[in-house]
Amino acid sequence: MDDKLFDFEEIFYLFKKKFWIIILITIITTSFGIYKVSKYQPSYSARAKIFIGKSTELMNFYSQQELEYYSQFVDLFSEVAKIDGFLDEAFEKNNIDVPSSSIASRLSFSSNSSNVPIYTISYSSYTDKDMAKILNVVCDEMIKKVKEMMPETVPSVLSKATVSTIYPDKRKLPIMAFGVGIVLSIGLILVIDYLDDRLISKKQLEKALPIPVIGEIPTHEKTFIKEDKHVSSKQAAKVAVSRSI
Repeated sequence: MDDKLFDFEEIFYLFKKKFWIIILITIITTSFGIYKVSKYQPSYSARAKIFIGKSTELMNFYSQQELEYYSQFVDLFSEVAKIDGFLDEAFEKNNIDVPSSSIASRLSFSSNSSNVPIYTISYSSYTDKDMAKILNVVCDEMIKKVKEMMPETVPSVLSKATVSTIYPDKRKLPIMAFGVGIVLSIGLILVIDYLDDRLISKKQLEKALPIPVIGEIPTHEKTFIKEDKHVSSKQAAKVAVSRSI
């Protein structure tokens, strides 16, 4: 086994003989990938935009200090909103029967520009039920808090919540599973062949024995007989020859 060497002819014969392993493993992995994809469900995303500025005019110039101040408030609100019960009162007033903690964990806040205090609030879920209503309530609550903490600002909702459907890519996983099946099957074939120490060709026998080999090995017979002893490996072949010399 330590002297196992390959040439292109042997490799071609090996994969031709074990091709059924490639087919079987590839079918299994690809089928598993298709099964997993069949369980995929679409997700939904709702987005709304708010403006926090010193006037209703969007084209006003804002200093870097002002923009950082507004951004710090948005960061603060995004963290406080995750506190259990913080949005409960607002949801109860609007007849939203969903725990605020489960909603807050799916909220995200981002800045649209480094020069304008416009922020996008996103809410993701696997159900589109009341998504727009929930996000609009969050926006209204945020506007309310802005007015309380920064009375000099004039916050407003630029765009109400809109819901979009996100469909998962169902082609990627089966393709990856197919590739994994090919790689695994090839690796398994090479490992099996490496662990198989039988001599199945004249070339392998010549590598195992220190003497020339005359004749050909029958393709239907995978063992060699020397003095009524079955020889099925390189080590056994060497032992049998050494005893006969």
